[in-house]
Amino acid sequence: MSKIHNYAGQQIDVSYDAKRCIHAAECVKRLSAVFDNQKRPWVQPDQASAEAIVETVHLCPSGALHYERKDGGEAEPAPAANTVQPVADGPVYVRGTLTLANGSDEVTMRETRLALCRCGLSQNKPFCDNSHQKAEFRAPAGIVNPERQTSETLENPGGELTIKVNPNGSLRLTGNFAVLDADGESVFTSQRQWLCRCGGSQNKPFCDGTHKTNGFQAT
Repeated sequence: MSKIHNYAGQQIDVSYDAKRCIHAAECVKRLSAVFDNQKRPWVQPDQASAEAIVETVHLCPSGALHYERKDGGEAEPAPAANTVQPVADGPVYVRGTLTLANGSDEVTMRETRLALCRCGLSQNKPFCDNSHQKAEFRAPAGIVNPERQTSETLENPGGELTIKVNPNGSLRLTGNFAVLDADGESVFTSQRQWLCRCGGSQNKPFCDGTHKTNGFQAT
């Protein structure tokens, strides 16, 4: 479910989906002239150049921020590579040419940036809503058991990456992608994986079937 606010400027418009914001605060820290939660409206697109806003919005990990240019500049490009990066004690950041599909394989969203819940507690599944903080969820930024993973050597982990949300189960990733460590370095590349979203896997960030026994419920 979205709760989108639109902020119009002369050169660029900014949209903000409050339901998907996880308060990473990249926008506030990097361009406070435009993004200042002490002001109303908190987004003021005319306080900086369109290019500065574009660069800042691209750093929003959840995809809560987007823009539409009016100055003839290009629309937001998809990253050249699809990447999956587990955040320590938090969500999984996914970037790329992303298609989100439901359990019936119906496309529900096309995106370039997502922050996906992996603690199992979000009220906005499959997106993170920071429930992991109150629950004191613990999970490493890296891969728990890298030796258990099979991978393909991909020269270019780009193209379309489909994320299927399995009811009461995992997230199935299909397409070329790279899994990153906490420093943003590629650990391995793959074309298919299942990500845990119940919070109980002993092989985080990947699914190990624990959702079948711990009562995880998510449509």
